[in-house]
Amino acid sequence: MKTRAYFNILIATILFSSMEVAIKYTNGVFNPIQLNFVRFLVGGIILMPFAIKKLKKLDYKLTKSDYIKFAFLGGLQIVVGMSFYTVSILYIHAHIAAIIFSCNTFFSIVFAFIILREKIHLFTIVALCFSFSGMAIIADIGNLDVKMTGVILCLLAAISFSLYGVLSKYFTKGLPIGGVVVTSYGFLFGVLELFILIMLSRIGFISEFLNANNLKVLADIPILSGISLDTILPLIYICVGVTGLGFATYFSAIDVLPMSTVSLVFFIKPVLAPIFAFIALGEVILQKNIIGLLLIVIGSCILYINSLKKN
Repeated sequence: MKTRAYFNILIATILFSSMEVAIKYTNGVFNPIQLNFVRFLVGGIILMPFAIKKLKKLDYKLTKSDYIKFAFLGGLQIVVGMSFYTVSILYIHAHIAAIIFSCNTFFSIVFAFIILREKIHLFTIVALCFSFSGMAIIADIGNLDVKMTGVILCLLAAISFSLYGVLSKYFTKGLPIGGVVVTSYGFLFGVLELFILIMLSRIGFISEFLNANNLKVLADIPILSGISLDTILPLIYICVGVTGLGFATYFSAIDVLPMSTVSLVFFIKPVLAPIFAFIALGEVILQKNIIGLLLIVIGSCILYINSLKKN
C-alpha cells in the first residue's frame, strides 16, 4: 500500500513539474482563469467514472454532508486558491510565483499538526530549512523587485491549497472514499462555482470595474476561445495528465502517508521544472539555480529517508 503511495508521489511530481512547459506550448492563447476552468472540468469528468466505480465497489452512498464538503473543498482549491495564484502572476514573475507557491509544503505541515495531529519531527524542520534556502537562492530574493500584492496573493494561494489538502484528508477520515472520489467531485463543484464567477465577469458594470482597476484577466473571461488544432494536444495533457491524473495520484498518496511526506511533491518540483524546461524548451539553467536545486534535493532526501525510517 505504501509502496504504491510513494509511486503516486513520483507520478504527481513529474506531472506537476511539467505544467509550466505544457502551458508554454499553448503559446499563451488562453486566459489563465479560462485554463483553470477547462482543465479542472475535463479532469473532473475524466476521473468521475473511476470515482463512481470505487463508490460502487465499496457500496458507499454519498451523503448530503459529503456533497457539502466537496463543494467547500472545490471552492477553496479552484475558486480561491487557483484564482489568487493566477492574479498574483500579474504582479510578480511566473517562476517566482511558482517558488512561493511551493511554500505550501510548510503550511501543509503546520495545518496537519493542528488539524490532523501529525507530529513535526526535527528532521522535517531541517529538511524545510534546506529546501527553502534552495528556493530563496533560485528566486534571488536579495535582488527581487516585486510588488507585495503579488507575494501576498501567492501566499494566500499556497495557504488555500495546503488547507485544501489537509481538510480533504480530515473530511474523509474514517470513510472508505479516498483520493479519486474527493478529487473528481471537488473539481466539478469547484468548476461550477468558477463558472458562476465567469458569467458574472461578463456583466457590463463588473467588467468595466475590473478593466478600470488593472484586472483585465478577470474581466469578460472566455470559455472556448483559443482551442484549436495547434493547442489541443498540450491542452489535453494539461487537463487529463497534469490536472486529472496528477491530483488523483497526489490525493491518493495523502490517504496513506503523512502530509510531511507527500509534500515532497512541491520540494522536488522546483528541481524538475527547470530540467524539463531545459530539455523541452532549451531554457538555460543558471549556476546559482544549480546550487539552489542541490539544496532542495538535500532537503527532499532528508525528508524521504526520515519517512522511510518512520514507516
